[in-house]
Amino acid sequence: MKYRLAISLIGLCVFFAISFHANAQKPVPSKLEYSIHYFIDSTSSLSIDQIQEGGIQQIFNANPLETSNFGFDHRPYWFRIELTHPPSEPLMLEINQPSLDYISVFTKSSKDSVWNEQKAGHAYSPKTNDYGGIVYAFPINQDLENQTIYLRVETVVSMAVPVLIKPKSEYNTHQMLRMLLLGVFFGLMFIMAAYNFLLYLFLKDTSYLFYVGATIMGLGTSLVLNGFGYYLVWPNNPALDQHIYLTFGSLSIVFSSRFAANFLNLKKFDPKMNIFLWVICFAGLVLAILTLFYTATDLLLYGRLLVIITFPSYIIIGLRNYFKGYTTAIYYVIAWIPYMLGIVLMTFRGAGLIGEHWVTAYGIEFGGAIEVVLLSFALAARIKGMRKEIAEKELEKEQFKTRLLSEQREVLEQKVEERTQELQAANATKDKFFSIIAHDLRSPMIALQGVGQKLEYFIRKEKLEKLLEMGTKIDQSIDQLNHLLNNLLNWATSQTGGVPHHPTRLDLHALVKENIELYRSLAESKGINIVCEISAKYVFADVNTTSTIIRNLLSNSLKFTRDGGEIKISTKQKDGLVELEIEDQGMGMDKQTLAQLFNSNVQGQIGQRGEKGFGLGLKLCNEFVQMNGGHIAVKSKLNIGTKFTVTLPTA
Repeated sequence: MKYRLAISLIGLCVFFAISFHANAQKPVPSKLEYSIHYFIDSTSSLSIDQIQEGGIQQIFNANPLETSNFGFDHRPYWFRIELTHPPSEPLMLEINQPSLDYISVFTKSSKDSVWNEQKAGHAYSPKTNDYGGIVYAFPINQDLENQTIYLRVETVVSMAVPVLIKPKSEYNTHQMLRMLLLGVFFGLMFIMAAYNFLLYLFLKDTSYLFYVGATIMGLGTSLVLNGFGYYLVWPNNPALDQHIYLTFGSLSIVFSSRFAANFLNLKKFDPKMNIFLWVICFAGLVLAILTLFYTATDLLLYGRLLVIITFPSYIIIGLRNYFKGYTTAIYYVIAWIPYMLGIVLMTFRGAGLIGEHWVTAYGIEFGGAIEVVLLSFALAARIKGMRKEIAEKELEKEQFKTRLLSEQREVLEQKVEERTQELQAANATKDKFFSIIAHDLRSPMIALQGVGQKLEYFIRKEKLEKLLEMGTKIDQSIDQLNHLLNNLLNWATSQTGGVPHHPTRLDLHALVKENIELYRSLAESKGINIVCEISAKYVFADVNTTSTIIRNLLSNSLKFTRDGGEIKISTKQKDGLVELEIEDQGMGMDKQTLAQLFNSNVQGQIGQRGEKGFGLGLKLCNEFVQMNGGHIAVKSKLNIGTKFTVTLPTA
């Protein structure tokens, strides 16, 4: 970026140094005064001899300016140039308007009887004018009859005829400095275009690409308007000039509008203006295509209208974004002002609205040179801002990562702590279970101790009632042990995640009947009637876990139901679910016991006949019901009874 700014500043300094040198170092001009009058040949047929007639001489119009601009007029114009004092050396007459088609200069010495005619113009080969180059220059002998020169001009473009007459010695210096000045300008523009293209290749920022396109197209316009295209590239095709400069100008608008939109980031900050510039871009592209089929004369009005709309818009849009807080836009605004003024002056000059002057003739070159430097600053400021924005985003990203890692660490620590507490609680639960199991296993085992000796004694003494009583106690102890061991096995399997779960279409009625039969003898021994009213037959559940649920709930009901009581098992079907209800006429539970019923840390209650409750069965019921996609609920009243409701999906 520093190199680009250095190149721009050096080139601009050289440009203005040469310009200063052109004005400061040229020889002091000799006094050369002349007046210009003009006459419009409406017939387009008058010759130099006819122009000499007195009637026509009298209708020549005075032109107080050294330059004449009559706008678009296809009629021939005659100019009479009268020197105030006889020249002391040969002269050079210059017309700095490369687009003029036909130019004829008529001179006559006091010794000649005929007029000498010199021809040049856009319609002729550039080689016909030895002195002209990019301008039309004609040598004039100092021995002039009546000190008068006649000039005839005819063209299809703007009738702008900037006349300059200088002594030949002064003119050579003038021409050399002008060519040097333009050469420095064009060289600077080419260098900047190439350098910015290299920056685009490295940075991949499309702003540089659009900037290069606008620079090249503007440079092409300037080259054509200054006659370099015709003079150097297509000398045998003068008609091409009638298309190509407007083509370059239109494409310059296309690239500059996209550069403005991209540089100012209008897509993000000003979408309406972005759409407006897309319209400008489209209009410029259409005009560029039309130049392939129509002459500049046909399209010039539209081109000038587009220029008048476009370039002031760049300034307005830049100011809008500056006041919205995009500070870099001020560089863009300042850069475009001199170039825009140069283009506007050139447009007004071509339309004949203002006269010819070095400012109007080379305003676009001076403005372009200033624009190159200022836009270099603008692009540098933009990139600096982008780098700052990227750095801020990277900092925010790093801060976010740090904050995220910190939060993740805190969450992880919290999860570890929670898991530790869960493991501690689980270990405490297991310790409690093992304590309960050890205590409850001891009771039936104690009851079985000495059974053999007691049986032997009762047999010898023939005490049949005691033998029957002892058999009943043995059966109860074995059932108790069997029930406890089954629950213990199921619980251990569930804790390790090894409980097989294969839900299927299950016949609930048959499963309930099967488990009732297991406890039939126990129910009969206590005189308890089990009523089974199963209406909803099928559920979608695992057969083993569902059987465990039914078995545990039925066992609890038998344990706590008074002798001669009733246990009712029924079903309801509601909203795609089956409700299995097991209701007893037992001891019931208070609210405190209900609140902690499924808590594994609570030891079970004592049954009607002193049966121990182990607390493990209901915990298994709760886990297995949830495993099958259902839920369990309980209602109970002291000394009235308890009702368990198990809800399972219907099949």
